[in-house]
Amino acid sequence: MPTITSTGLGSGLDVQNLVTSLVDAERKPAEARIQRQQEKIEAQLSAFGKLKSDLGAMDAALGKLKSPIFWQRHRTTSSDESIVTATASAVAAEGQYRVTVNQTAQAHAVASGTFASVNDVVGEGQITIRFGTWSYDAGGNPTGFTADPADAAQSLTIDTGNNTLAGIRDAINDAGIGVRASIVNDGSGFRLVLSSERTGAGHALEISVTDADGNDTDAVGLSRLAFNTGALNMTQTLAGRDAQLEVDGIAVTSPDNLVTGVIDGVTLNLKSAAPGTTVTVGVTLDDDAITEAMQGFVEAYNQFRADVREFTAFDPESGEAAPLLGDGSIRSVDNQLRRLLGRVIPGLENAGIRSLADVGLSTDKDTGQLSLDTAKFKAMLHEHPRAMQALFATRGETTDAQIRYFGATPKTQAGSYAVEVTALATQGRFEGASVLDFSTPMVIDADNDEFTVEVDGIRSGTIRLTQGSYATGDDLAREIQNQINADAALKQAGRHVEVRYDSANARFVLTSATYGSSSQVSFVQVDNNSGSLGFGVADGIAGTDVAGKINGVEAVGKGQFLIGAEGDPSEGLQVKVLGGALGPRGEVTLIRGVADRLDDLLKEMTGPGGALADKIDGLNRRLDKLGEQQRKLDDRMQRLEAMYLKKFNAMDALVARFKSTQDFLTQQLKALEPKSDN
Repeated sequence: MPTITSTGLGSGLDVQNLVTSLVDAERKPAEARIQRQQEKIEAQLSAFGKLKSDLGAMDAALGKLKSPIFWQRHRTTSSDESIVTATASAVAAEGQYRVTVNQTAQAHAVASGTFASVNDVVGEGQITIRFGTWSYDAGGNPTGFTADPADAAQSLTIDTGNNTLAGIRDAINDAGIGVRASIVNDGSGFRLVLSSERTGAGHALEISVTDADGNDTDAVGLSRLAFNTGALNMTQTLAGRDAQLEVDGIAVTSPDNLVTGVIDGVTLNLKSAAPGTTVTVGVTLDDDAITEAMQGFVEAYNQFRADVREFTAFDPESGEAAPLLGDGSIRSVDNQLRRLLGRVIPGLENAGIRSLADVGLSTDKDTGQLSLDTAKFKAMLHEHPRAMQALFATRGETTDAQIRYFGATPKTQAGSYAVEVTALATQGRFEGASVLDFSTPMVIDADNDEFTVEVDGIRSGTIRLTQGSYATGDDLAREIQNQINADAALKQAGRHVEVRYDSANARFVLTSATYGSSSQVSFVQVDNNSGSLGFGVADGIAGTDVAGKINGVEAVGKGQFLIGAEGDPSEGLQVKVLGGALGPRGEVTLIRGVADRLDDLLKEMTGPGGALADKIDGLNRRLDKLGEQQRKLDDRMQRLEAMYLKKFNAMDALVARFKSTQDFLTQQLKALEPKSDN
């Protein structure tokens, strides 16, 4: 603010108020104009923000409807959930199933003898655990064990660092080998209990020890934990057993209480055994959940329509217009949505369902809002499940059983595309040297039991084969495969191999489970005598990607997947080529449903560069310019006030001088007046 050097002392005027009034008279018309424009733009921004929020809510409501799996959602019922419950996947077959549970599955468990303390030393050496099946005599006593060749043996070293009862418990649990260890005080002492983490007769435990005292079967030292045909020093507390049930009169055996594969897409969860009691398990399409999701979209759309009407309204009585009256962008967005909701979906022209009107959705001609006939909607769900899925979600179909539709991107256009395969994908493999004819058994010992591999670029830890004598190539191949696939690093990365003995060439062949150019098996470290197995440090043969065309255009091959070329209508379309002949392989048809198309449209409207985003950005820029105009007006008014003050202060000073002169002259004139004689 300018400094006031005079307050009207000379003129007698209230200079400050006079200047303020003059400046305000200059400011108010311009400031009022800016404020009116700001209020209008802020009202428009608020309206656009609400509509953008409405479209976001609508897009969120489409989340389930655009998923093909959601349209195959099933629900299950059980007439007695204390005996059996069930869950159903998208491929479940609807129907009623009669289930009788005669026996539930149980995990094998054994217990040691008693110890005075959990800190008692048990012994030192090595514990080896195998999984398989025990046989029993008429009295239920274990008599023989058959190992599962698909389950690798697991070994633990017990030394001075973990040789107590508690130390052995912790070592077993920390190893993650499929065995749960616990310590139980039965009143007479502490007992180590070992349980298989998997139920079923085929997942029972056999425990062998290599005792540091030289005797692996006596009742002292580490051999007290032996449970095998040579030494049953632990006591079986629970026999491993399979679940036994009947489904629609057919006897079923399962190693697990979660029973799959008996009813397509249904998992039975056995809770308890109830021989002679039949439980009815029902599987049906979850039409309530699907209808609820559809109703959620209808409500979100109707909220958008209500807000559009509110923000574009005109009141003829008051003459007031809503903030977005006449706005072309909102009219465009609204029209695009209404056209999409009313159109026939390409690919469904000859189906029983072609548009939303066919499934119980109708539009009010006055308000434009949707309403859902839930009874008709549910009826169509059951009558035309595949067409309903295609009406809303994206669905792909192929004419060749070994060509599978896998997915598409927003750029993929709906339609039918020819598929041609020019090369099948292959798996990476390592072919060992031809050194093994197994005319005599192969001995695995400390000189050839360790190696390290890389599978698809993932390096394993040290692979250790179980030492012993292997009579056939198939036996040793199973051991090599089991130990590689049990490696923690490979398991975490989802990598595994198949190992087979090629008897014609007397060699082992290790093949990656994956396909394509990134598929490879290599040996990066071997024992000194691993040449006896045909293994040496070397890279294997890399796999190759599938090659072919989609829509007559060379597609991108990645593993077993062919992907539509960029710029082609098929761009982003993915099919998986499982096998078959080279050459033309039929067609893949993509149908993009309403929900999928709406999702793309809504993201386009609200995303960067979209109609609403551009409009909001434009209004914010105008608001910024008005703010700048306000700042310039303030600056100009400050300068104007300073100028007025300067001029009025100068005038006041001049008036003061005039007044001073007047006073002087008045005094002088008085002095010249004749004096009175009296």
